[in-house]
Amino acid sequence: MFGFFRKRFHGVAILETALTLPLVLYLILFSLEFIRIGLAQNAVDMITKECTFQLMAKGKIDKFDEIFGKYKPLGIPLGNFRYYIRIYPNINAMMSRSPYGGETIGWADTGQNNDSPTQKAIVNKYGLSSNHALLNKYQTDICNGVKFGEYGNDRKKLLERSTGVPSGYVFVLTVAVKFPFSSSFIAKLFSGGSNTNKPDVYILWARGSGMVN
Repeated sequence: MFGFFRKRFHGVAILETALTLPLVLYLILFSLEFIRIGLAQNAVDMITKECTFQLMAKGKIDKFDEIFGKYKPLGIPLGNFRYYIRIYPNINAMMSRSPYGGETIGWADTGQNNDSPTQKAIVNKYGLSSNHALLNKYQTDICNGVKFGEYGNDRKKLLERSTGVPSGYVFVLTVAVKFPFSSSFIAKLFSGGSNTNKPDVYILWARGSGMVN
């Protein structure tokens, strides 16, 4: 009789293990990926902060790639980071227009490549377009040109001037990273692996603004 109950108990233990082990692994993998996302978001925040200070102090973007390389976490290529900038002649021009810096948030690229953030920004004329991966939340307008009181394509000339953007000009900088999940299975645990209008593009972002000294 005791042998019968021991066998029965052993069978129940195996069944319970089979049922709970996947859940435990799921929680472990989710937690590890959540930590990776936190580290990536912290890197984006630090990059945005230092790039914002760089623009405020010098009016230049020549050190941006160096700043990105300084803070990017292990496991995320530099090519996953992108940025775009809006420039206004003064604070009044910025504040008199809506959304005054609340431009649609996106990842300024259409696909994975090895371009550095500034290489791609140059191609994009430092802007965002409707072809890029756009965040599902916080969408307003893609603000380019005179309609929104900003410099549009002329920002390329301003940002690439040897002397930098003129003193007193106001800018809005957006930095985003396409987050590389550990696996397609893990990606499905986070909004199905995409929080943009493009499949398999999940971004983390930050935004800074200031006036050039």
